[in-house]
Amino acid sequence: MEYWSITEGVFNCLIDKKRTDAFSNAIKNTIKPGDVVVDMGTGSGILAMVAASAGASKVYAVEIDKNNIVNLNKVFEKNNLSNIVKVIEGDATKISLPEKVDVIIGEMIATGLIEELHLPAMNNILKYAKKDVRVVLNKIENYIDLVNNNNKYYGYTFNVPRYEYADDKSLVSVSLSEKSIVNAVDFSVVNDNKVDQLLKIKCTRDGVLNGIRLSSKTTFYDKSVFSYYYNPRNQYIGTNCANGIKPQMFLADDTIITVNCRMISVKLSG
Repeated sequence: MEYWSITEGVFNCLIDKKRTDAFSNAIKNTIKPGDVVVDMGTGSGILAMVAASAGASKVYAVEIDKNNIVNLNKVFEKNNLSNIVKVIEGDATKISLPEKVDVIIGEMIATGLIEELHLPAMNNILKYAKKDVRVVLNKIENYIDLVNNNNKYYGYTFNVPRYEYADDKSLVSVSLSEKSIVNAVDFSVVNDNKVDQLLKIKCTRDGVLNGIRLSSKTTFYDKSVFSYYYNPRNQYIGTNCANGIKPQMFLADDTIITVNCRMISVKLSG
């Protein structure tokens, strides 16, 4: 049963066409013939194989899950790439690489850099980067806005983290404020893993504030952009991947706040 619980997230990312196409195009625009590449948290191995097909001479596919590694070796062999892609078992936040790399690939990322370990993994992998390393997932900008979100399901109230998905408009929250940037992170350099920030957010409409929405925009090395946000035409742009950058709602407590278009202070730490 443990095996199946782990593989679902990997498969969801694999079949997320928008995500996979965005990363694949960025990788193809970044890889140069003969490059040594690392794919941290390789999952299905799709991005490692794209790198190999794009001209990399060696791709180190880092994976922590033993069950997944068995499949990965078979997948790389089946696609005639086992001579280029080498699986390294271990934790990307701690692992050592056998040589310096030209390109870093990784998608251990979630909205606001909260759920996954992309930042500490990058900080570790940068130890094995060549001076002119190219980081495919190059930058991320994290945003916050104040919202009213439906927190009632089946007649009960749930004050829990909630998510918005592109294919379910019933989960869309009502924004009560402007969207403010929390931080901008450049993954090509080592970053602090802590956030301690006070933001003042201007409300733009009256309503009941019961949630804080986090959203993100990522920029690749080739300057292409991948994001998940609610645009003025009421359409979502982004990913359905289980580990992708979908907006998230967080509640500090059970307090209900009635907003009358004023400034709200939000303290972020962690």
